[in-house]
Amino acid sequence: MVRVLAREKSLRERVITIKPTARVERLRQRYLNTKDKAVIDILRIKTRVMKETEGEPREIRQAKAFAATVREMPLNIYPDELFVGWLFSEPRGSNITWQHALRMENELDTLSTREYMPFVLSDEDNRELREEIIPYWKAHHFYPPPLPGKAESAISYQPGETLVHWTSGYEKVLEKGILGVKRDAEERLARLDLTKPEDFKKLAFVQGVIIALEAASQIGHRFAARARELAEKEEDVKRKDELLKIAEVCDHMPAHPAKTFYEALQSVWFTHMLHAWDNENCTGMGPGRADQYLYPCYERDIREGRLTKKEAQELVDCWFMRFSQYIAIKDSFFARWMGPEGPGHHMDVGGLKPDGRDATNELSYMFIEAMMHTPGMIEPTLGLLVHSKTPEDLLIKGCQLTALGGGYPQFINQDLMVENLLARGQLLDGPPITLELARKGCCIGCHEPHIPNMQSGWGVWILNAPTALELVLGSGVRRSDRDLVGFHGKVGLETGDPRQFKSFEELKEAYRKQVAWQLRNWAITSKLSDMALQPKMFTSALTEDCIERGLSFLEGGARYNVGAVEIFGSVDAGNSLAAIKKLVFDDKKITMEQLCQALDKNFEGYEEIRKMCLEVPMFGNDDDYVDELVAWVIHVVTEEAKKYKTLYGGRMLTLQVPMAGYMPLGLGVGALPSGRLAGEPLCDGVSPTRGSDIKGPTAVLKSVGKIDNAEVSLGQTLNMKLTPTVFEKEDGFKRLADLVRALVDHKIDHIQFNVVSSDTLRAAQREPGKYKGLIIKVAGYNARFVELCKELQDSIIARTEHGL
Repeated sequence: MVRVLAREKSLRERVITIKPTARVERLRQRYLNTKDKAVIDILRIKTRVMKETEGEPREIRQAKAFAATVREMPLNIYPDELFVGWLFSEPRGSNITWQHALRMENELDTLSTREYMPFVLSDEDNRELREEIIPYWKAHHFYPPPLPGKAESAISYQPGETLVHWTSGYEKVLEKGILGVKRDAEERLARLDLTKPEDFKKLAFVQGVIIALEAASQIGHRFAARARELAEKEEDVKRKDELLKIAEVCDHMPAHPAKTFYEALQSVWFTHMLHAWDNENCTGMGPGRADQYLYPCYERDIREGRLTKKEAQELVDCWFMRFSQYIAIKDSFFARWMGPEGPGHHMDVGGLKPDGRDATNELSYMFIEAMMHTPGMIEPTLGLLVHSKTPEDLLIKGCQLTALGGGYPQFINQDLMVENLLARGQLLDGPPITLELARKGCCIGCHEPHIPNMQSGWGVWILNAPTALELVLGSGVRRSDRDLVGFHGKVGLETGDPRQFKSFEELKEAYRKQVAWQLRNWAITSKLSDMALQPKMFTSALTEDCIERGLSFLEGGARYNVGAVEIFGSVDAGNSLAAIKKLVFDDKKITMEQLCQALDKNFEGYEEIRKMCLEVPMFGNDDDYVDELVAWVIHVVTEEAKKYKTLYGGRMLTLQVPMAGYMPLGLGVGALPSGRLAGEPLCDGVSPTRGSDIKGPTAVLKSVGKIDNAEVSLGQTLNMKLTPTVFEKEDGFKRLADLVRALVDHKIDHIQFNVVSSDTLRAAQREPGKYKGLIIKVAGYNARFVELCKELQDSIIARTEHGL
């Protein structure tokens, strides 16, 4: 371990341009040593306001709850900090929503002591949840009735109030201030003709927006007053001056336009906080292409001598660490299987300008530098937008960050993103997506392509691709369902006895029908989730067209509305189809009867058949035989998905960004013709089966490049593990940069790297106390390796370790 740390220190010294300040290191250590805490401030406030406003329009109730939150949330300003405000009251604070409270009522007593993802919860907060808050929401939360003839529909969705995955209004607040946006809403209110039914229906929404914006404009004043209180008591002259500077900044932010870089950073953070408070969570929301809209303030300060680059870097470092102080609370099952993943506060650097020129600026480099300065921080989720004109020195800087082993940056192909967004315009309702608008695209959440400021959030349907194949091979019954106590009947579509199929094409058609059947069922039951959505007034005010339309961004108010189908296990399904094609139909080595018997027994007693299955070509080795079948599976799901819309008009787009869901979803999938055993993890995104990509990283890229990546509109995760020895010599950075360039050439959406040896990961399993700061890329998110369950750790260790 000493040798590993020494190597990392040496490498870090080689790649860092500006040495981090002592303040940055003190704050980093403090945040890392802080325990995660469950916070109920917002839920407490909202519960009270909901009781007080019963009978009022839901838009007004939501606005008043948000306004009360802004006025009453506890304020904490800690030593050394240059920015103020936390997403949920304090560092490492995580909000308990009413959905959490209801789902986890029986787990509250063990939340602080459970093995995976413990959160400190005070006895008083626990008592208040049980005696006051939970009883109210049990009686008053919105839960649509089951659909006629669909008894299972009541448990087919998670009732909620909001959607995730969007970025809205950060740049607008910088340019206009929240009071400027409020004036827009007031002007819209003045134009309403209340004699017209369509305008009358908008009244409560626009009034609610004004209530929310008025409250939001005051948040800076609260922190300014608090900073001055602390300054009066502060004996250290330097810290007193810092607190007075904080107060000066907060006097203007975010109510008014930003004039300086310091003001701009604080304004963006306030906007981020307010989004989180409005939606009661912050999963998948991010500040977008911050290096672009923050640059004018930075450049002006540098040019006019108000700021040095070193001072600016310290501000960026401190600002970046604020995004890493939140982990979403989960119930015990998902806490175990998914671990403490970051919420996806995605931020991109580099990319294209609207006119097609490269957009790289000095902040692009400084943002990457900030990640180098703050090891152990799992957020923000930093993406480097790569295109054919990306400067070599920016790409090398990104590769240097990758070499440090924290899983960042994600390399995202913006040339493909432009193609993606232009194609998306043919599916979505709304005005055309122009080339200039497509070039403004960014990522949100893990790394999902997005039209910033104009797009709704989205919920997710899940399509488990191997399950559809199980249903085909079981004539509508999954093998894993046969063992359920009391299970009777079919859960899938009747597509015929697979033993009677005369051709592989017949099997493919049966597979397509099972996929279509699953998606049709989701299209029906998911409407219940849509019905449970509640208007979010602050976020809607910052999303284009919502004020004009008088609708929440969750309910059709955004300029572009989308839904999402998450495809799990497409590579497993493609590998399995290839095995069936090869062994049953092409080479006729085994019969379908023999294969089905082997699968039923999880290959026990059929080891020779499993050996044959494992020897069939596997995805990730540049073999058309299997690669084209994986591409076909993805195309089938995408074509079926886009036939459907959400309740509020969002077209269903596909993605393969599994986070750690490939682990728990794999538990319910039986043995597969690919040779995978029952219960084993599925493939993550479009990453090859762990250990099966044996022909090197270029072959992996060639396989993924055969997918029609542009049609998978919400992105695809490609994980790759590299041996750290690649970077022992200086040319390692260049070799990685060349591999990333191939990403663009092959029209692949995304790639991300873990640069850590399997030996190091195994050592971390044996002695976790020595590796607390080891950050790895799980799927679309980063996590501290030692906080993951062993099964998830093992799945990462099993990934092929490539050289370059």
